[in-house]
Amino acid sequence: MKTLIYFTLLSFLAITFACKEITQEEPKNKQPLNVVLILTDDQGAHLSALGTKGIETPNVDELAKKGMMFTNSFAVVPSCSPSRSSIMTGMYPHANGHWRNTITPKLSDGDTEFTRASSTVDKVGIHEYIKTLPEILQENGYFTAITQKFHMSPPWKFPYSARNAVQNSPEEFKKVISDFITEADDKPFFFQANIAPPHRNLDKHMEYFPEFLPHRDGIEVPEYLADTPAMREDLAKYYGSVQLADACAGSIMDVLNEKGLLENTLIIFTGDQGEPYHRAKASPYYAGLHVPFVASGPMVEKDKISEALISHIDIMPTILDYLEIDIPETVQGKSLKPVFSGESEKVRGRNYVFGEHNSHGPIRAEQYPSRVIFDGRFYYIQNLMHQKTYELPADLMVEKGWGNGSYQATLDAELTHPVQYKLLRQLESGRPFEELYDMQNDPGQLINLAGKETYLEKQKELKNALLKWRDESNDLSDDPQDIKTRQSQL
Repeated sequence: MKTLIYFTLLSFLAITFACKEITQEEPKNKQPLNVVLILTDDQGAHLSALGTKGIETPNVDELAKKGMMFTNSFAVVPSCSPSRSSIMTGMYPHANGHWRNTITPKLSDGDTEFTRASSTVDKVGIHEYIKTLPEILQENGYFTAITQKFHMSPPWKFPYSARNAVQNSPEEFKKVISDFITEADDKPFFFQANIAPPHRNLDKHMEYFPEFLPHRDGIEVPEYLADTPAMREDLAKYYGSVQLADACAGSIMDVLNEKGLLENTLIIFTGDQGEPYHRAKASPYYAGLHVPFVASGPMVEKDKISEALISHIDIMPTILDYLEIDIPETVQGKSLKPVFSGESEKVRGRNYVFGEHNSHGPIRAEQYPSRVIFDGRFYYIQNLMHQKTYELPADLMVEKGWGNGSYQATLDAELTHPVQYKLLRQLESGRPFEELYDMQNDPGQLINLAGKETYLEKQKELKNALLKWRDESNDLSDDPQDIKTRQSQL
């Protein structure tokens, strides 16, 4: 009998300790993860943490120390609406139907304008059968909110619980994000925290926040732009606006910290496309697609710099993977969770990133379709209608209203900077069908290597990979006007 009692006691103690260990591994009150996507407007890969000369971005730099910064991060497309729709669907514009900028409601408009009864509905937009990130998160009990601007079509496919048109004020961002958190109450939240700078008009940003304007002599001029006093003056306003955007991002993170939410929030900081200059924004070149990208939060390695090739179409599947929500079959991107966590050094199965441009606005003059592939060093472009002329969007050339001094500065530098002048003129008058650049030795993309004997093998490799991607991603149209848009079913 004593032996039986002894073994019974041992069994009871073993079960008790086992249950205790299980309880320690699985917290009783595990909270759902919050997500904040900070999206600046027209910011190329310019941060002091990335080595950009003459500017300081302390808030995003600090975020990078707490998480992971990527040096090879790319937008899918260098125009606002299609870029944002690619983020919210995890798809390329030619596949989701949102191939150009669209006319959409303002965030200050009433609720009706974001329903099927809206008076502002563009004929171009994503297909009805595609599930967007805001739709999925709301279906899973998340409070969703958006700031600054909407710019996605059709409006009812991107539902948000709250909206606020705050633009560029760090103090206002602090209040708006705090209000969003209060409104969310006990729900987990997703904030698409859009920030207006460094989108033009740069003069307006610096007029209200002159303390962020750096001296023009201390900044760096990208090689594709003419290094003249006039260009430096314009660029100083751009870099000043980047510093202002960093301050706005800092305010957002301050609120999360003050409310004790940082440890339970996945934060992603990036830009929607490259800088607001010709041969960058609204063009398929490196400066138009290369963007900053920093991630921080639970299960993200700290103080790590990654050279992995990543794309904006990876944001949606990454967020859903972290939240343990099923990823729709329509998604073409890949979850970055294995890279964030340190499980993998690169995105599995990826040797290239792809990009595209179809048109900035609706007018035919702005349509100039191109496709891009990048392997980490060599950057290959196909201009699908290469003999067509191209009209730059107004904010890339017009001074009045947009405050752009860079276009005229380039024209005035025809004699002193003939290479940069020629690149601008070629942008407008028609480009070669194929372009190939060695980004290691020619970061400004000044020398087209396509057709040169030494690089024919690499050119063939990238061309074949690009054609394969076009086939696999159902990229069937060279002319953007033939892209199917807003289909009700697959």
